[in-house]
Amino acid sequence: MASLPTETRDLHAGAAVQSVMTDKPRVAVHDPLRAKAVVFDNGSTKIAVVATDLGNASDKLVTDVRRLVQEQVSIPPGNVLINASHNHRTHGQVAEDAAERIAQAVSRAADSMVPVKIGICKGREDRITMNRRLQLKEGKEWTIRRANPSPRDEDVTGVGPMDPEIGILRVDRAEGGTLSVLYNFACHPYAGVPDGGVTADLPGFASHVVENGLSGSDTVALFLQGAAGDITPIRYKDWDAPPHTEQFGTILGLSVLEAARQAVMTDDSRLQVLTETIALPRRTDLEQCLTALEAQQEEILQFFTGVGCGTYGTETSLNFKTFLPLYLKHIMDPNFPSYSSDLYMQEKKIGRRDLQHLDADNKQRIGKYLASIHNMERLIRIRNKRQLIQRQIEKGEEGPLQAEVQVIRIGDLVLVSFPGEAFCEVGLNIKQQSPFEFTFLTSYSNGSVGYAPTADAYGRGSYEDTLTRLAPEWQAMYEKKALEMIGRLR
Repeated sequence: MASLPTETRDLHAGAAVQSVMTDKPRVAVHDPLRAKAVVFDNGSTKIAVVATDLGNASDKLVTDVRRLVQEQVSIPPGNVLINASHNHRTHGQVAEDAAERIAQAVSRAADSMVPVKIGICKGREDRITMNRRLQLKEGKEWTIRRANPSPRDEDVTGVGPMDPEIGILRVDRAEGGTLSVLYNFACHPYAGVPDGGVTADLPGFASHVVENGLSGSDTVALFLQGAAGDITPIRYKDWDAPPHTEQFGTILGLSVLEAARQAVMTDDSRLQVLTETIALPRRTDLEQCLTALEAQQEEILQFFTGVGCGTYGTETSLNFKTFLPLYLKHIMDPNFPSYSSDLYMQEKKIGRRDLQHLDADNKQRIGKYLASIHNMERLIRIRNKRQLIQRQIEKGEEGPLQAEVQVIRIGDLVLVSFPGEAFCEVGLNIKQQSPFEFTFLTSYSNGSVGYAPTADAYGRGSYEDTLTRLAPEWQAMYEKKALEMIGRLR
């Protein structure tokens, strides 16, 4: 499906905001959930870009919204981009008629179009996110999650890549004032707020800063989620402070503003859309993965029964009450943990080593207890992975997954959609290989196929590798199609 540029007039655009939260929330609400829409029209092509504070843009939601938009404002379904921020903090408070509300936002935006100028630029923010896949000594990977214990520090050798780039489209009214700012950035909005209430999370706070920082009292800021499948806010597991979400959102918003203010505004009115659906292969190795995890689990259970592990397992004699004071004493003073140094000197003087023998025994007991904790944490992680894979097997899904690829050009800006949680490297690859400088991947758009790891991440044991429904070959197929479609833009 394609919308090709023909004769054009000046570019027009309109923007609107609509609540997508239930009118009667059943839980605490920190800040509202919204859908925001911008409609562009150059006389020959009309495009709607929608950003939502939702977890995913499900196939049903996308189908329903596009149908309503076509009926109400005659925008073809393939010309509507629906992006979800992948917000984890909706807490079940999304309105049942969310599709109708989103379509209303598009309709209101279309009804309010005015002549505009556009400016495209890039910003940078590298202080608030990182890759959440930890690289381990054993060649495996572990994903930073609150649901499971993290690996020991000494087992971690590095972290994966991140993308600090912010893609920005500023839309100004020809008569003055900023109508809208669309910005693309990769982050994972799941840290929440201190009171645990419903929130639009980090993107919501960022957009609030942007909307209040540019000329125009009714500026609408649209956050378009990037390739965030393996990205996390830094300090995500910081138990010594409340969530940093509002702080990080403010930082991101200020970085967007700093760049957006430098955008060079032009009369460029080019609009183009290409939309195709491809079949991505489904993974077929779930049974093998489950067998491998069961073998790892059995190895750990052998540790706890003492089989094949010497004095470990059944010989771990401490409990937490006895472990903690011993551990603290050995941490505080490794040389004289059991008493002050004078008694050690006195024993040495009379030819005795009772305290030294006690310290050696206790050091061994501490080591056994720590090893038990480490293996307990491993067991938690492995059992969680087993459950995730078992659920996939029980669903019995077969055959390829249908994935829409949409390429939108607005002036010199190119947006490339992916219907799922693409890893950061996928977005970087698309950017680096695109002939257009301002190319950005909008993941979580127009559907939801779930996690999409890079091909080299399979078999390394990360959460995303465990949970994905896609086979490794998906990446090459998708990137080839996306780049081929980008190449057809003119």
